[in-house]
Amino acid sequence: MASNRKMGAVEILFDSASGQYIPQRFAEECIGPQWHNVSEDDRAILAAGPEHGLYWEAWNSVLDNAEFHAHDGAVYRLHQDDDVFVYCLERMTSEEQINLFG
Repeated sequence: MASNRKMGAVEILFDSASGQYIPQRFAEECIGPQWHNVSEDDRAILAAGPEHGLYWEAWNSVLDNAEFHAHDGAVYRLHQDDDVFVYCLERMTSEEQINLFG
C-alpha cells in the first residue's frame, strides 16, 4: 500500500486464504509512516503469531484504531469480514457502504 497511485474507496488488503495469520501478515507487511494508531506492543504481539495469548485482543485493537493516511490525504480504516479491507468512508458511495458493511 505504499505506492503513489490513487486508491479506490475500498481495497482488499488480505484475502481470507491467510486465515488466522492475517493479523501476523499485517504486522509484517503494513509498516511505515503512513500507518497510524498501531502501538508497537500490538505490532510485536501480532508479529509473534496466533500462539501469543494476546494475539486476538491486539488484532481487535488494530481493527478498531488503525488508520492508513494515503499520499493524497485520504484516511483509510480497516474492516474484516473474512477478507480484510481498507476503506475511506468519505470516498465511498452508498452502494459501496451497503456492500461492505451490510
